[in-house]
Amino acid sequence: MTLATLSDPAAAGISSERLKQTVATLAALGRKLPGSDSANAACRHICEQLTALGVSNEVLELDAFVSWPVSASLTVGNKVLPANGSAFTTSANGLTGRVTRSLELEDLKGAFLLIDGLPRCDACISAQRAGALGVIAISHGPQRHYVQASPLWGAPTCPDDLALLPTVPAIQVSRDDAAVLEQAVAEGSQVTMASEIRTEWRAAKQPVAEIEGREPAYVLLGAHYCTWGDGATDNTAGVALLIELARLMKQLPKPRYGIKFAFWTGHEQGGYAGSSWYADAFRDSLYRDAIAYLNVDIVGSRGGTTKALRNTTAELADYVRQVLDGTVGKQTPEEEEFVDRSVKRLDPYIDPRRSARNSDQSFSGIGLATAQVSAFLPAASPEHLHGSGLAWWWHTDQDTIEHMDADVLAVDTLIYRNLVEGLVDAPALPFRPGAMVGDVLAGLRAYREAAPDLDDIARLTGLAERLADALANWTPTGADDRSLLRLGRHLNPVLYHARSAFEFDLGRASRILPGLAPVLTLNRLDADAYRMARVQLRQRANRIAHGLSEAIELVEARRGNAL
Repeated sequence: MTLATLSDPAAAGISSERLKQTVATLAALGRKLPGSDSANAACRHICEQLTALGVSNEVLELDAFVSWPVSASLTVGNKVLPANGSAFTTSANGLTGRVTRSLELEDLKGAFLLIDGLPRCDACISAQRAGALGVIAISHGPQRHYVQASPLWGAPTCPDDLALLPTVPAIQVSRDDAAVLEQAVAEGSQVTMASEIRTEWRAAKQPVAEIEGREPAYVLLGAHYCTWGDGATDNTAGVALLIELARLMKQLPKPRYGIKFAFWTGHEQGGYAGSSWYADAFRDSLYRDAIAYLNVDIVGSRGGTTKALRNTTAELADYVRQVLDGTVGKQTPEEEEFVDRSVKRLDPYIDPRRSARNSDQSFSGIGLATAQVSAFLPAASPEHLHGSGLAWWWHTDQDTIEHMDADVLAVDTLIYRNLVEGLVDAPALPFRPGAMVGDVLAGLRAYREAAPDLDDIARLTGLAERLADALANWTPTGADDRSLLRLGRHLNPVLYHARSAFEFDLGRASRILPGLAPVLTLNRLDADAYRMARVQLRQRANRIAHGLSEAIELVEARRGNAL
């Protein structure tokens, strides 16, 4: 496929000044929690901007289950350390105990677990099960991050879901205070934690907009507009990018396929509450007509010249790579290796840039192709968040306007402009369907190595190889666009969802064919647990087999029609 792309933001009509002004206006509103006055003001501003551009828009309303820290501190001796509480944990009202780094049950019981990094769900649940009082996390730098510790994706659906939330408090303190805490560990002295966390249902607003196409299908773009603080780079810059993109696309002739813009609420504070609600509420339309979901998050960061391809499904990956290279040029092997390390996943044989369980990836169960390009800091930058391509100011009170670069954001806008134009006006969708079955086979390889004698893996491998053969003899044309979308509806839900195409999985661990993950621990189970796991695996293998069989039938039928 040959694709013409623009490489100069100004030549594409992108206004750095407009981008900067939008970010400045939204960032000035401060913390934008779902349902808050500041979030509602941001919602109004977004809609006013879209209306002024002549872009059709409306505000959707939803009940979002959200959580956020009100205040937190840790008292060590006569010193009070400022802290950030972790959302979806419990409050602590003067909780006192010793501190330990030990993971032994006898050491943890009645003590606070001290860890490095972020107080996420896994650490909280491990501490809770061991009888610990709570979790104290030490940041990798002087900054303190806002995070959440829920294993849920979106809103809870029953009391059993609520029971999965941590029942211990968790906070993060600055690396500057590490020595005080390490001394408390060494001396066995006590500390006192105070943390107020609010967790509740809130009425929230979600702006959406649309540019209609000549045909019913459309590309969906999303960026969360809720923020922990000012959120200049996470994610008011993403919101500014979508508004600028809407302005650019509105000036062009009506495209073949339409464009929908969604401004998500409840991103981190609600475990992707807005995007998951939208996926449920508009599932029929998405299943029938959505071509792809392009997520916009972590763009416009100061120094963000490494453009990180991530959260991209197999069928779209080659196209996105071609657009990215055509827009900003090929990145060095060192930068590519750095991005791979930054977006690492559990699969040994899968491209680490595949769609992962983060960044409002709420549409895999429907089967949408997805893509995301973020502005990471270069490998040599001294301003990294530890072990990441992100900047240290991610999810902090320091994510303010001076950390946003309008020129970097203009380039990011150009990347998405080129991505969208190449999809909505394509004579034939630039999908590579064989890459999806390649991921199936690669995922099965890892499971086969863990359980070489498991007949379910052999059965699925045979079906995947049959599908690969069928795809090798099929060359899609523009008349096959709908068939390509149907193929994704059969394969992506089993590639990315373990339980069901209609329910969201728990946790944030990313693995291809996650329904087969119990294969990896079969050899550690006792006899009865093994039998139960085999029943579950057979059912999940049947679901994957059904998706593969439907895909085979579709491809073989299309080939037959072409002969």
